[in-house]
Amino acid sequence: MRILLIDRDIEEARGISWYIKNYFPSHVEVEHVQDTAQLQNSIERLQPNVVVIEIEMLTPSIEKLLLRYQPHIIALTAQPIFQHAAKAIQLQAAQLFVKPIPLEQLKSTLLALNIDRAAPLATTQTSDVQLYVDLYLKKPTLVDVSQKQFFIIEPSHFESNLRLYEWFIELHLFQEMTALPLQNRIICVVENTLRTELLKQLRLLIQEWHVVSGEYMNIALYDGENATIREMYDEVKKVLIQRFYKGYEHIFLSSEQFSIVRLDPLLTPEEQQLWIHSLEEKNTTAIKAFLYQLAKANTFYHHDDVRIHLTSVLAQLRRYMMKYHLQQQASIEADYRQLFHLILEGPILYSILQEMMLFTQTLMDAVEKSREQLKVDYSELAVELIQREFSDSTLNLHSVASKLGISANYLSTLFSKKQGIPFKRYVQNVRIQAACNTLLETDLAITEIANLNGFEDVNYFIKVFKQHQNTTPYRYRANIKELMENERK
Repeated sequence: MRILLIDRDIEEARGISWYIKNYFPSHVEVEHVQDTAQLQNSIERLQPNVVVIEIEMLTPSIEKLLLRYQPHIIALTAQPIFQHAAKAIQLQAAQLFVKPIPLEQLKSTLLALNIDRAAPLATTQTSDVQLYVDLYLKKPTLVDVSQKQFFIIEPSHFESNLRLYEWFIELHLFQEMTALPLQNRIICVVENTLRTELLKQLRLLIQEWHVVSGEYMNIALYDGENATIREMYDEVKKVLIQRFYKGYEHIFLSSEQFSIVRLDPLLTPEEQQLWIHSLEEKNTTAIKAFLYQLAKANTFYHHDDVRIHLTSVLAQLRRYMMKYHLQQQASIEADYRQLFHLILEGPILYSILQEMMLFTQTLMDAVEKSREQLKVDYSELAVELIQREFSDSTLNLHSVASKLGISANYLSTLFSKKQGIPFKRYVQNVRIQAACNTLLETDLAITEIANLNGFEDVNYFIKVFKQHQNTTPYRYRANIKELMENERK
């Protein structure tokens, strides 16, 4: 790409020139003209593809030159007025920028012009086929790494690989390059490129892909001795595994191999107990510590071991779900299945751990909500048990709590809050009310009535009865019968 800058401000022109040359380092030529008297010579000699011109410098003679050579035009102005905008439209400018120039937008405009910025790339069908043969047939010819550089590109979304390949080819980032798209990555060989220059270009490639697609990529570069294409590919593919631990937007060198630590994929009995207790007690600190120790710095477990290990954790979460019937909630069940697939297929460990932590928190919140809703149920269930079994003298707070599967303290607090009366007092009320009915409906002895209504000790029965009715069972029966006789008369 050949760019001619027509700008009165020499410092601004230097800044623009530096920026463009850094963005297209290998195949861009930028020339600055400050004196319009030199303009014709510069245009004839450079034959620019693009002219970046300050509108204020435009004269009829310059317009004629631009019309004659018909380069792409990008207009600049220090004053955003209608006349300058109209002039830019008249010139059919690709863009009009108001100073100071937004350099990122200038870069995007230059890319959008789709100008051949380099000599034709060595991406002919013949070279592609040769690269394929070298890769898959393990051709023994060694590649001279002082003349050729080998790297592979891997997008964060594998389904974007072909789109990435087409964009990469159109970018013309390298003068001599052979590229071949595979299913999930792109392999590349570039020629006559210094390593430092190549790294600079690759970092630029990562940044630009994110700008145009919103997605990420990793690049693995071979930096070893002379080797075959197949050997290079095998080496760089190994270092791409680091994606699982480090994420995206990295350039990995084949020399940066790391040691893998083996991990017992199954949970120990102690670890199972830790999860059981942590879930019941909502101990998120212990759960986070357990999960994130898998991603601690400078320790790299084999990713297959980690995935199996996390499915063992998921089994504990499943048991927790089943215990509280959370699998019956469609949204939670859907999240569980989605998490299962993420553990098996997710490309980045940290993302998997984050989702597991979020799901675990969702489960604990759902259980807490269920418990809140079940407070009424436990209280009502206790009332039903009391009404049904009050005649059993062994019926008490602990026996009812045991039958309901909850602690006595929990039932006591819950019962008092819901019923507005202590558990023991409620049981006494039920028993005394039943005893009153028995006194009126039968002629049974007081001892028998006490036994029929859950009182083993008749003296204790009389004491409790008197507390509730302000009279003894005998007097209660006599008084009621006397009242009934009076009513008949």
